[in-house]
Amino acid sequence: MSKSREFWLVDDNEIDRVVNGRLVEAAFGGSVRKFKDGPTFLEALAADAGVEEDDLRSGSALEAGGVVVLLDIRMPGLDGFGVLERMEMYPVTALSKLTVFMLSATLDPEELSRAEGHPIVEALLPKPLDIHQLRGWMEQVGG
Repeated sequence: MSKSREFWLVDDNEIDRVVNGRLVEAAFGGSVRKFKDGPTFLEALAADAGVEEDDLRSGSALEAGGVVVLLDIRMPGLDGFGVLERMEMYPVTALSKLTVFMLSATLDPEELSRAEGHPIVEALLPKPLDIHQLRGWMEQVGG
């Protein structure tokens, strides 16, 4: 995996952010950027993506090597699916630099199907995060 690739974790649960962040850091090196909600994540993504200029911001994580997003489904306010809807409006240049995995502890078949069928989502991963499963998916997507 390219050292310039970053992980961004979006989860409203502080314990999940800390635990999953540490797991990812230990498995892949580097640090994990953590976001407590969808709007904060989207704001950071818009800044990195250069949404206003319709081009990637020079020196951004997206330009440097891409971002792996670990996105929780169930969050108050704007949930993971709402985040995905807003992401669809971003420039293709930005979306092509993202690898998105959804995280969920849900057993709701409708939510599982919706996540697995979404065009931006590479895979749905269970919570607690299985780092070996994430590593396997990262190998499949070329990360």
